[in-house]
Amino acid sequence: MNDNNYSNSSPLPLFLSIAALAGVLILFLLFLGQRGTSRELRAMILNERANAALNANAGADAETLLAEVYELNADTPAVWRRRAIARMMAGQTSEAIIAAKEHLTVNPGDTGMSALLGAAQILSKDYDGADQTLAAGLQIAPNQRDLVQNLSELRRLQKRPADAAVLIDGFLAQNPTDGFFQFKRAMADVAGDLSQQRRKEINDAIAGVNATAGIYVVAAAIDFRDGKPDAARQKLEEANKRATAQDMRTMLEDEFFRDHIQFNAAGQAPAAGAPAPAAVPAQGTDD
Repeated sequence: MNDNNYSNSSPLPLFLSIAALAGVLILFLLFLGQRGTSRELRAMILNERANAALNANAGADAETLLAEVYELNADTPAVWRRRAIARMMAGQTSEAIIAAKEHLTVNPGDTGMSALLGAAQILSKDYDGADQTLAAGLQIAPNQRDLVQNLSELRRLQKRPADAAVLIDGFLAQNPTDGFFQFKRAMADVAGDLSQQRRKEINDAIAGVNATAGIYVVAAAIDFRDGKPDAARQKLEEANKRATAQDMRTMLEDEFFRDHIQFNAAGQAPAAGAPAPAAVPAQGTDD
């Protein structure tokens, strides 16, 4: 009888042991879940702070924050894209190339990031790499503004102003009123062989009532080239009335205006070692 009673009651301690083990396992899983949630929450907070730093053009701060975001949650959307932008802002060109390539490996159709990568490669003097990057991007988006601008700048750096003009013509065919590209197109002519027809077109634009600031800057460049500094200054004054200070600075810092026109006598060869033009680094930062 006693043996039967012992036999019937023996599963209870085993059951309790299993229940205790299950409880410990549940607590452990809850701990891991809580820890994971905490990491994700911290990543979200740092991610928002990084976005704010990007919007404030604080690239170095943004990169520090995004590096921690990546460590906490590598699946954070567009983290490599924003790290590339942050690194470009901070002047970390080589690191920006690495980040841009990481992003494009997963998102090969992001032509804004292709434009940034091409700009970084131009700054790093990797002209072949920039050529491949930007040309591939234009295969996806033939009229993407930043790609056209950066590849046309590369062509000009390569001393191929006629090829730059072809690229800009294609863009202007779709965007005929874009004053900045009108300026780029005319400067490509000024840097190369300026035909009488192009001179006439520029003079006709100046004579009209809707000439853009860019056209006035180009006309000033031609006057500098022709040895007419007073006429050039008058046209620059007209340009100032039509453009923001930032736009004027961008145009007047243009390589072919500064080095080939303003500081060289008419017909003189361009100065050696001219600095690279400013390529467009990035698209939006609010991912």
